[in-house]
Formats: sequence, structure tokens, C-alpha cells
Amino acid sequence: MTAISAADLEFAMLSDAEFEQFALKHPQNSFLQSLDFARFQRARGQQVELFGVRRDGELVAAGKLNYTTTRLGYTVCECAKGPLMDYTDPELVRAVVELLRKRAAERKAAELRISPNLRYIARDADGAEHPEVEDNRPLVDQLGGLGFQHQGLDMNFVNVNWMFIKSLEGIQDAEELIMGTSYRTRKAIRKAEKNGVFLEQATLETLDEFYGALSRAGDEKGFVYRERAYYEQLLRTTSAEFTKLMMAKIDIPAYRKSITERLAAESETAAELRRDVEETGSKKKANRLKVVQDLVDSYERSLKDIERFPDSVGVATVAAIHFVCYGDEVVCVIGGTVQDYIYFNGATSLYWGMMLHALEKGYRRYNFYGTFGISGQDEEGHGGYEFKKGFGGEVVQLVGDFVMPLRPAVFRANKLARAAAGAARLLLTKLPLRRSA
Repeated sequence: MTAISAADLEFAMLSDAEFEQFALKHPQNSFLQSLDFARFQRARGQQVELFGVRRDGELVAAGKLNYTTTRLGYTVCECAKGPLMDYTDPELVRAVVELLRKRAAERKAAELRISPNLRYIARDADGAEHPEVEDNRPLVDQLGGLGFQHQGLDMNFVNVNWMFIKSLEGIQDAEELIMGTSYRTRKAIRKAEKNGVFLEQATLETLDEFYGALSRAGDEKGFVYRERAYYEQLLRTTSAEFTKLMMAKIDIPAYRKSITERLAAESETAAELRRDVEETGSKKKANRLKVVQDLVDSYERSLKDIERFPDSVGVATVAAIHFVCYGDEVVCVIGGTVQDYIYFNGATSLYWGMMLHALEKGYRRYNFYGTFGISGQDEEGHGGYEFKKGFGGEVVQLVGDFVMPLRPAVFRANKLARAAAGAARLLLTKLPLRRSA
């Protein structure tokens, strides 16, 4: 095989159409490496470049570069979840990295960051390693040899590298899909459907409803969410399929009416069965009475549970989640359930509804995205991991972030400054509060 060098390749800026044609079909595609997201970032004033690398006129690599500069003039060039290329070809990787290094240096960047959208090592639903399936640990060493510093394998909340993903390949219909979930999850899905929880995609006109539920859930659960303007810009600059700001809702008066009617019907059935059992002593009817009485008790509890929600509440938004649909997958970016309405299983409804959407549209994966607490029940986030696990899937750990210093002295100075700032913040949190006189 003839060795490839940077001189054998052509580095060029791509048109939007050229980039999207390559990125959309690439096996490593990600919404972070998409034209929709590039348009969104441009609208927010970010510096974005769409680059391509050609060999003999054919695109063999591409990616979206973002340039960010601090107030002190420190510039970072980042290719999040990229670049998109064949990482099994070490000569190609070497040559593309050299071209990226040159481009970032031309733009006066102090560091180059990449984070290939590749698994570090294959794992199963419990997080156990399966290197016989896929093992990219040698790639980490290879990139290290090219001048990159690996940033570790811990959970990264900015450029997410621990996920839970369910493959949809081979699943024919909704029944087969739901049978791939746990009993507890199936029960929650069916309960929400029976109770009339319905889904709605937010628009510019209904964004306040979505954001109100998202921000409330974030404040209650402690997760970080974006400002309202972020989601408004997404709606204005990306397609309705790419950005799905989804809400789970419940019509309180209709729900109360439905439960009341079901309670009345089952109570009447229970009374008839009770009379029959007293008259005939039938064991069959006694068993049936027990089932019906359980339903009566359940409906009575349900009515009691919603006593705090008067009919004047009307239609309530019980959960809100930001989804992205792109390439091969549907991604659950961020969101949650409003604590007051947790009884209605809103998040379960949203996950299930978007899985059905993925199945209908032919997406190959459903990505629950950021996942932690995998190692044990005492870890933070373990409950969320178990919730996702109920839908079926596997833990996916990516290779993580890599940083290449381009201006070593500036890079080291910035690193020291950040460390000092971090130490100062830590010290402030430990200082005793001054008591008032």
C-alpha cells in the first residue's frame, strides 16, 4: 500500500450542500456534525467552517469546525463528534490531522480539539466491556502519537461521551418494539396511554409552554438547561424534523371525568359480583371480584392523587424533552418531568412516542444521550440509567475528547490560568460565611 501524506490530499472549504451530502450518509453522522446545526450556530454568531478533504477529487473526510475566542484572545478550534473519516486507515488519519493542524494554526488557534464519534470499547446494557465486538483503544494511542492529549474517559456533559442507545434495526412494528421493553416500562407506557396523556410538538407560538415545563423540571432535578432564546433560535433556523421540542400533556378535566366514569362502572360490577358470591359461593366469581376491586381501589387512589389539580388547571404540560432527528438516529438531548405531574408518566410517553416516530421514519437508533450512574445504585444518576435501561439497549462509551496544543506557551499559560481560577472558586466555597453582628 502506498503511504498517504497531506500533500496527496486537497483541503477545501465545502458548500452547505457538499457538506450535508457527505455528512448525512456517513456512518459516524451526528447532529453536531450537520448542516442544520451549522445554520443554528451561524445564526447565534458563532464562527463555523465546513471543510472537506479530497483524494483524487473524491471526498474522504469532512467536518464542521467551530472557532471560539475568549475575552483574553485565546482561540480554540473544535471539531465536535468529528472529523468524519475512516479511522481504520492510519495513514489517512495522520494526513487529515496534519491538514487540520495547519488550518487551525492559520486561524491563530491555540489548540485543536476533536472527538471522533466512535465507541471506545463495546459495552452491553449493564456496561460490561465487550472488546471482541469493537475496540478503539489503539486509536487513542495513535492520536496521542500525532500530538493529541486524551482528555480522559469520565462523563462529559458538554460533548457527551457516555450514552445509552437502543438499536431499532430489525424491529418490524410497535408490538415488537414494546415487547423489547421491561414489564415495568410496558406497564407505564400503557397506563399513560389509557389515562389520555398526549404528545405535542412545540412551535414558536407554544414555546413558552415547552420552556416553562423544561425549566421547571430542570430546577427541580438539578440539570442545566439553555436559555429560552436558544430554543427559539433552534425553531427559527432548523427544520421541524431536526428540532423536536416535545411536550407530554394531560387534560385534567377530561382525565378526572374518565376516571370517575371508570370507577362508577367497576364499582357497579364489583357490587354485582359480591352479590353473586354471597348467593352462590362461586370461587371463579370471587377471583374475578378481587381483580375488579383492585381496579376500584386504583381508580379511587387516582382521584385522590389529582385532588390538588382543580379542573381550572385545564390542559397541563407534564413533561418536556428536546429531541433531535438526524442521520441514523433520534437523540433525546435534554428534558424531564415536572415533579407535581410525575404520576402521569410524561417522560415515558415522550420516549415511547419518539421511538414510534423513529420506527415509522426508518431511523436505525434511538439515543437516550447523556447517561451516568452505570456502575452502581449508589452513584448519582443511577435511577435515570435504570429508567432508560427499561426500554432496552446498550451502554455506548465514545473515545472522548482530544486536544492538540498549537501554540504551546499560550496553551500552558491558559491551562495554568484556568487551574488557578478553579482553585480560587474552590477556596471561596470553603470560606466560612461572615456572621452578621
